[in-house]
Amino acid sequence: MSDKALRGNKLTRVGFKIGGAYGPLRGTTAGGVAKAFRGKAGFKESQALQKKLVGPARKTGNIKSKGKVIGSRIAKAGSLKAMGIPRHIRTKSDFRLKNQLKKIQKMPDKKFKSYNPAKETRKSRHGRVYEVHKTDPVKGSKGKKTYKQHWIKGHRAHQRMGLIKD
Repeated sequence: MSDKALRGNKLTRVGFKIGGAYGPLRGTTAGGVAKAFRGKAGFKESQALQKKLVGPARKTGNIKSKGKVIGSRIAKAGSLKAMGIPRHIRTKSDFRLKNQLKKIQKMPDKKFKSYNPAKETRKSRHGRVYEVHKTDPVKGSKGKKTYKQHWIKGHRAHQRMGLIKD
């Protein structure tokens, strides 16, 4: 019984490390859970993949209680914060866009039946080919999604043109 030990009244295995690279590298189960690696070689492979996939975790600040440092915040490995990439600073127009999208989301789907995402090609009198959205009615939720995408696209275009100043 080299790698087994008696804990309480249960016979359990000792010496296994917890964690490893997550990713369906050996495939997934029916429920979508990634299968574990097998054996010592598999564990080493998982550790190597872990480093390659996500990189190291990083300390980003201290946790204080009553003025004393009692621990430190660790950014999740692979996160933008751990990689040192600064967050986008939101502007007034970003909040305006967010609020407008929230308003659209609260509107009834019925209003958006005319916003068909499908496109068709047309020719002008002079032979120029261009794409336009089809005019057939669609399911309201699909039309709403298209409408929101158009709104975002227009907002970004206005930002690029310098029409939105904040």
